[in-house]
Amino acid sequence: MKIAFIGLGNMGSGMASCIQKAGYDLTVWNRTGAKADLLVTMGAKRAASARDAVIDADLVITSLMDDQSILDMVGGEGGILDAMKPWAVHLCVTTISPNCADALAKRHREHGTHYVSGPVIGRPDAAATVQLETYLAGEAGAITLAKPVCESYAKMVIVISERPSIANSMKLCINYAGISIIEIIGETYAFGEKSGVDLNHLQQFFQMIIAHPAMKMYAEKARIRDFNAEAGFAMSAGLKDVRLMLASAGEAGVALEIGRIIERKMLAAISSGLESADWSAICEVTRRESGLGQ
Repeated sequence: MKIAFIGLGNMGSGMASCIQKAGYDLTVWNRTGAKADLLVTMGAKRAASARDAVIDADLVITSLMDDQSILDMVGGEGGILDAMKPWAVHLCVTTISPNCADALAKRHREHGTHYVSGPVIGRPDAAATVQLETYLAGEAGAITLAKPVCESYAKMVIVISERPSIANSMKLCINYAGISIIEIIGETYAFGEKSGVDLNHLQQFFQMIIAHPAMKMYAEKARIRDFNAEAGFAMSAGLKDVRLMLASAGEAGVALEIGRIIERKMLAAISSGLESADWSAICEVTRRESGLGQ
């Protein structure tokens, strides 16, 4: 199977390296070409353009930023759709809106190609060590082709629906639960700190009640105020996801009240220069608003 991987950011580079290590015939492309250097030394082919990357590919994987970047990559000037061969499969691992996923599926059907939504759960370190989780949604035949490749970078691959947007709704539900717990951690620490509670005791409590390693990590990050996003989830990207959550839930007639609080705090964080910090830096906004200073 020939695979094209487009988008080699923090997540994409780790996933692509797992695919390369699994022995697949891999071609990579990234707007900043230097990000492909390591994968090329590992044996991947470097494409001159996104269109060149997908011409012979059976499976095209995109790991980009948001709805617009995916839509531009597929159908914009120099887009990949016209270059994909008939019956090839496009697997999108980006967190995008459910509406965008269904629109992409429609465009692929009209073109004679196939689309699968496969958003991933996890951070960049998980992407590089086959520790991600992914939910797949799309036509059965397309998923059959994509699933073995997904298993090269994800420890858990769950087929959730034939409708692509369902996987994206699932991802937004999971991300909403995660960032809401982070907000609760930040509020609890601020209350404890102002009341004279040793935050080590609160962290031990969170470690006990929160089973998932990611949430235990966030409890530690918030306690020691380590919001470096080099291997994390940048605030600006997190705001994009939170707004997707709010919009999608609104379309379903559900008001995510904590989500509005989180959106406000993310905007406050960004305005204070934390746009590149990990999204858990909303805890810093809570501290400042609680009078705890810098």
